[in-house]
Amino acid sequence: MKLDRLVSFFSTNPAARLLRSPHAAPIAYFLHREFKERDEITIGHAELVQRLAEFLDELHASEPECLADRAENYLNDWTSAGVRWLRRYHDAEHAEPVYELTPHTEEVLKFLSHLLERGVGFVGTESRLKRIIDALSDIVVRSSDDPEQRLAHLRAERRRLDEEIAAIESGTGVETYSATAIRERFADAVADLTSLQGDFRAVEESFKAITREVQQRQNDPGAARGEILGQALAAEDRLKFADQGVSFNEFVRLILSPAKQEQLESVVAELQKIDALAEQTGGMQRVRGMISHLADEAEKVLRTTRRLSATLRRLLDVRSNTSRQRVAEVLSQIKTTARNLATNPPGDEVGLRLATQLQLTNPMERTFWTAPTEFDVRELLQHEPDELDRFAAFRHFVALERLDWKRMHQNVESAVEQSGHEVTLPELLEAYPVTTGAIELLGYLQLAHDEGHEVTTDKTHVVHIQTVTGELATYEVPRVVFLARGLRKANVAAGAIQ
Repeated sequence: MKLDRLVSFFSTNPAARLLRSPHAAPIAYFLHREFKERDEITIGHAELVQRLAEFLDELHASEPECLADRAENYLNDWTSAGVRWLRRYHDAEHAEPVYELTPHTEEVLKFLSHLLERGVGFVGTESRLKRIIDALSDIVVRSSDDPEQRLAHLRAERRRLDEEIAAIESGTGVETYSATAIRERFADAVADLTSLQGDFRAVEESFKAITREVQQRQNDPGAARGEILGQALAAEDRLKFADQGVSFNEFVRLILSPAKQEQLESVVAELQKIDALAEQTGGMQRVRGMISHLADEAEKVLRTTRRLSATLRRLLDVRSNTSRQRVAEVLSQIKTTARNLATNPPGDEVGLRLATQLQLTNPMERTFWTAPTEFDVRELLQHEPDELDRFAAFRHFVALERLDWKRMHQNVESAVEQSGHEVTLPELLEAYPVTTGAIELLGYLQLAHDEGHEVTTDKTHVVHIQTVTGELATYEVPRVVFLARGLRKANVAAGAIQ
């Protein structure tokens, strides 16, 4: 134990941060009650928010100033990167986020339970000493490959069993544990079970760390697939063949064995018949749910290992790997370009259009379906125009005049040159009145649009022109400003960028 490591632990570790919190007692109580006492691995978002809100109401009845914020805010804080007392994630079995205890919180609850049980209960010194002696003796025997030593141990065990069988058959009373010894050993078993349930988070986090490392290396455009795969398999092998991995694999083999489950169920049924354990309701309840709870914990860790296997399979997929590397290259290029432009940002030649308001559509605003309009079917009769109709049509055709685009363009250039840099449509028409009626007005609008002049549809001009019949007509047209050639090019460039 070193001072620098202790300083780092108390300043950065989430477990130390929970113990040092001014609200450590109610927080630890709530998390232990909801997850450990209820034997729940995960809890849905809505359910946990409701439970925390009810707990806060109970707490505020006696301590109004303690944890005075809303339940949702506390869950967001406890799952944040700087706190990490809870883990929030989505899975395929729930439509909403679920929460589970982190390994740091598991350690805190285990530490507090151990201290409190030692303070209010008894310390099983006799049972623990016997368990220590038995464990050490078993290590000595099972670690040696000497046949003579193993046979001596087995013969000694056989003599002990034969003596006990002979004593029972001769009528000597059966030696049993005292009530205190029974409760001591039962308390030790329950404590070990609680500790075991908390150890699963550490095993699961180890597999998740390997998965995250593989996924991060996949996004590295310079990393070879073989190198990433080799490192991932090596890390997985280290975890499997390390003490933690070997122990977990043996546990999974035992807990998922039907024969072992039947044996445990039989043992639990016999435990409930022991009078010395009649008052151990909490521990007995935990033992009764031991098999299903441990199986669920093991299955959850196995799902994490399956996700790691799926990640490795995707790594071997050439097409998906190429796509991920291409995305990584594009993101790298974007970052490089952004860094280069940070010290030398672009000028006015670059434009951005930002959507600052969210467009929401209410489906109730849609109108109801209506039947399409039906038209009366009328029989078409062939029309035979007379000579007067033909004469009127030819007269209107002769009255049409051809637009002189060259003259109109010269009018615009002259008016802009005389004004300096721009001229509006009414000012142009005042200097150069139309001679062919409304069609010439429409021609000026088309000319402004084609040559890049400023045309604003949300603003209008009111112009007065003389028609071909000599009458004065009033028209409301879009606002048009004819610009000089240099301003016109800038306007065209800005419109292209937008």
